[in-house]
Amino acid sequence: MSDITPVTQNANGIIPIPNYHLPVVLGATTIDRGLMNVRPSYMDKVELLRMDSSANSLHAPVSSPTTGVGDYSITNRLITTGDIMYFRTFNPLRDFENEYEWQYSTGRQVDARLAAVTQTAIDELASGDIADGLEQLIWNGDTTSGSAWLSRFDGLIKLLDADSDSNLNNITFGGVLTAANIIDKLELMIASCPSAVLENLSIKFVVSHKDKQKLFEAYRNATITKGINIMDSGVPQIAGIPVVSCGIPENKVVLGVFNNGRDGQFQSATWMDQDRGIVVDRVSASSEDFFIKALIKFGVNYVRGEQITYGKV
Repeated sequence: MSDITPVTQNANGIIPIPNYHLPVVLGATTIDRGLMNVRPSYMDKVELLRMDSSANSLHAPVSSPTTGVGDYSITNRLITTGDIMYFRTFNPLRDFENEYEWQYSTGRQVDARLAAVTQTAIDELASGDIADGLEQLIWNGDTTSGSAWLSRFDGLIKLLDADSDSNLNNITFGGVLTAANIIDKLELMIASCPSAVLENLSIKFVVSHKDKQKLFEAYRNATITKGINIMDSGVPQIAGIPVVSCGIPENKVVLGVFNNGRDGQFQSATWMDQDRGIVVDRVSASSEDFFIKALIKFGVNYVRGEQITYGKV
């Protein structure tokens, strides 16, 4: 049975504009805005190797050294990928051709194809659905969640809240973020951020879309000026640090090095690096129904908690 509800009103004699007006979707904004490195072609767990050197390794010189001071160590963190499927059905003969001539499919009934403009709309809706859902999973995924669609893998919020190394720089806001307090709360996070991280040119605040609007509201308030910088190319800043919004939940903020490089804090792994996991075909040889199906493997994690400042209520 088709998942598409055809137009029901009588449109005979009406000539429509030959395109579909699709809803606006944010998509996987965390990836699109360069906050996360995506490593393709991984099917299962991925090991992120972390190498460290012990502190205070300098000592007085000796003529024939045999023993060093301190040591090197290797630890790891795992990205566990989860299986995800997207599936929708449609009937090109019945869903699209009852009213609008420009949507007629090509070929015989047994090999009916969507008109190009309709195929594009189907593909873009599916891509938007996948990207929007993935953005939610990146942050809110929870394998113990009662919501089946969120249980594909653990998202960044669950992983940060259950920090396995117990070394996050945690800041408690003591209440929800507002235009009146957001600048003070972000400055608390700056004060708790390690100096070496603050000096990194890729450092960013990551906030929700709503919390970024609270920051804009603070900018508009003539009585709130502490720490505000003039924006560069439309990117808001606080104390010289860019503030980037994405699908992170409201009233949660992270500060650290977040970029799409391999040294960024947010790392992800996926199997599908192109469109090889997507298929559009007939449901069965005798059926008028077609389907679009996508199979995805995806998982996330962060690398070093000691280099992240995490603010939350």
